[in-house]
Amino acid sequence: MQEFQITQPLTNRSPLAEQPGVYSESAEWDGQPVFVKTLAADDPDSQARFQHEGRVAASLHHPLVVSPLAITPTQLIFPFVTGGTLRERLERSPLGEEEATEVASGVLSAVAYLHARGVTHHDLKPENVMLLDGEPRWNNVRLIDFGMSHSQALPLDIHSGTRMGTPHFMAPEQFLGVRGDPRSDLYSVGVLLFDCLAGHPPYEDALGWLAGIRDRRAELPGPEPLHPLMRSALSRDRAQRPLSAAEMQQHLCSARLELGLPPLPVPAAPAALVTAHPVTADLIMEPPA
Repeated sequence: MQEFQITQPLTNRSPLAEQPGVYSESAEWDGQPVFVKTLAADDPDSQARFQHEGRVAASLHHPLVVSPLAITPTQLIFPFVTGGTLRERLERSPLGEEEATEVASGVLSAVAYLHARGVTHHDLKPENVMLLDGEPRWNNVRLIDFGMSHSQALPLDIHSGTRMGTPHFMAPEQFLGVRGDPRSDLYSVGVLLFDCLAGHPPYEDALGWLAGIRDRRAELPGPEPLHPLMRSALSRDRAQRPLSAAEMQQHLCSARLELGLPPLPVPAAPAALVTAHPVTADLIMEPPA
């Protein structure tokens, strides 16, 4: 990753989206296709949030996480991932259990790495999962967008005490302002798996569920071997969720075996690592067994 103090020149620019204070575009930079976020606001809060996202993303180096190629005071330049988002894929149709569990496994591999680095994503949803070439396979997952994340390595959490997140995918404690708990991400992965199988998230009245005044959940989708995992991950009580992303991934792999699906090339047990996830770059390149 390169850091520059001056704005980088871009060519073949094409606008993609605009949010308050930030706009996104595809372009070419340094001879390669890129995705660029540009800070358009000049107020201190917007600048702090933009710099926060850049610092967190730049600290991550994993094959299933999209990290910036370059950062300037007003630009975050990322490699362009062809294929679209998981949400775009789900708009065509829900996924079968084999593809859905592959995608969830890829997300959990990335999330386990984040958590080992002291980072909680806090906005896991199909819109923030890219699928390389549009194929819903575990090693095509590319996790993006760290604008709402929490990092233990940063001295100040600029989102402290906020309810930032996407209601259908955020954990109840996150809605109450709890930050930095990895189990919040595991809840979101449970919702994501549910959405992959059903084509919609579990709670129609997401805000009512988060506030504790609604408990009605849609029927669990997919085959029964996946239900205990989803039921656990979607628990309002954090203590009832899996203890870690690695444990959740083990349960997912066990469910796949029960369904007669081929095993994925992920570790059967968590490795004793502190700063890296046991799925290595070499292993990521291996096709599923």
